[in-house]
This record gives sequence, structure tokens and C-alpha cells, in this order.
Amino acid sequence: MNKEIRIVSFLVLIAVVALWGVAPVVSKAAFDRGMFSPGVLIMLRGFVSIIAIALVINKGFKKVNKSYLVCIPAGIILAVAYIFQFVGLEYTHPSKNAFLENISCITIPLFMFILIREKPRWYSIMAALLCVAGSLILVGEGFNFGNFFKSGSLKGDGLSAIGGLFFGLDTAFTKVYSKGKDPLLFVFFQICVMTVISTGYAFIFEGQVFHTFTISFDIVPILIVIFLGVVCTAVCWVCRAWAMRYIDAVTVSLLVPFSAVVASILSIAFELEQFTLNLMIGGLIIIVAVSISAYFDYRRGMKEDMKMMETTSEENQQ
Repeated sequence: MNKEIRIVSFLVLIAVVALWGVAPVVSKAAFDRGMFSPGVLIMLRGFVSIIAIALVINKGFKKVNKSYLVCIPAGIILAVAYIFQFVGLEYTHPSKNAFLENISCITIPLFMFILIREKPRWYSIMAALLCVAGSLILVGEGFNFGNFFKSGSLKGDGLSAIGGLFFGLDTAFTKVYSKGKDPLLFVFFQICVMTVISTGYAFIFEGQVFHTFTISFDIVPILIVIFLGVVCTAVCWVCRAWAMRYIDAVTVSLLVPFSAVVASILSIAFELEQFTLNLMIGGLIIIVAVSISAYFDYRRGMKEDMKMMETTSEENQQ
């Protein structure tokens, strides 16, 4: 493989991870300034990304068949994940929101067991326990756990963690049911369904139930929507799909949690939150937990691929 392509792919992946770290900071700033309510921002981000991805797919829509109906439940799961994540972000800091989203990597083995009875490995259990410990430290205020439930952002932290659980379910569901399908088409239809659900949530719940429906059409809010929809969703997903052709899965898995590090640095730099020992220690533990899970999962996948190749080779010789 061309070394220059691998280097470019790695740099592209770094850029994607960095942009995913910028997204919660920008979204939080929009919420704090009253530009959008969470459901509205998800809805608008979805519409913009749909248009951008459709332009990339172009003639690829000819591949569509009935098997893509599986994108409906996948889109519903993704919508629930985004709603919990964005509503949680409204009540907590970008760093906590981003770190707690990484719970998704740890819950994937659990959902794989539920979907296809794939038993979780020892490293998955160890990583899950570490992730829980890191999350408890992350959302606390100091290390006096007697004051744990007095944390002012606990509501947002809890909603963010639930969002992470659903992102894990979305990943497991995609792993099981997207086989044999064009990944770009799968993502496109999934985002379409997500956008419809988030639109319903915005108008029904934020508009009629909670009376929090907020939308702004000034130049700054419009630029934020374009940035989140085109750059952080459409461009990032397409670039990630391209980079994964040349970068091994373990590298991708190990880099993704660092989006939370980017979110933390920017959030502190723009004074959206303050640096704390809880943030540093809890965040580091979560990164270690996700890294352990990703690394051993990658090694297991490599061993299974080698066995399959050996079996195929023996059959061909016979």
C-alpha cells in the first residue's frame, strides 16, 4: 500500500476526530445563547447533512432495495441517541457530554449479545467496569462521594450517558444489519429517519409540551447549522469511510475517544467550564477503558480472519 496514502488517511482521520470534538462545544454555545433548542438543532443539522450526502451519493441510489428498510429502526435508535445527547448537553459541560458519549464503545458487546447472542469477552467486562468508575469520577464534584448527587449537572450527565448507551446500540445494530449494504446509503437513510423523528420531537415536545422550541435565522446560527450539518456530519462521515480503507480498525477505534479531549480543551479555553481533577482523572480512565476494549476487539477480529483464511485455503487445496 502507498505510504503517502496511509499518511493522508491518518491525517484525515485526525481532522475528523478533532471536528467531532468541536461539535459539542459549538452546540453548547448555541444553546447557552438561546439560538436553538436541542431538537431543533438536531432537525436542522439532519436536513443539511441529508442534502450534502445526497450530492455525494448521486447515481448510487440505483443500488437501493427492500433490504434498506432496516434503516428505519436504525434511524429511530440514532434519533433517540442524539436527542438524549443534545438535551443532556444543554444541562452539562461539553467535556462531560463528549466523554460520556464514549460509553457507547463499552456497551456494544452487551448489545451484540442481546442481538446475536455473542458472549462478551473478559476484556469487555473489564473495560465496562473501568468506564463506569471513570464516569462516576467524571460527573462528581471533588472526591467526596457523599456529595455525589448534589452535582449541579447530574441531570445533563445522566441524559448524556443514556445517549451514549443508545449510540452503542446503534453501532451494534449497524454491525449486525448493515452487512452487504452500501455504507454511504445506509448512513443516508438512517439520517433521513433520524431527521424525521427529531422534527417530530422538536414540534411536539419542545413546541407543545415543554414550550422550549427555539430557532434563529440570524447569520451566526445559520453558519453553525451549516458547519454541524455539512462539516461535522456529512463530510466527517464520508471522510471517515474513505480513511478506513487504508487505516486499520484499531487505530480508528483508539482515536475516536480523543474527540472528548478536544472538546475539553476547547470548552475550558472558551470558558464554558473549568478544569477539574475529576475531569482529568475520569476522562483518562474512560479513554483507557475504551482503548482496552478496542484493542482486544481488533485482535480477536484479526484472529478470526486468519482462521477463515486458513479454512478457505484448506478447502481450495482439497
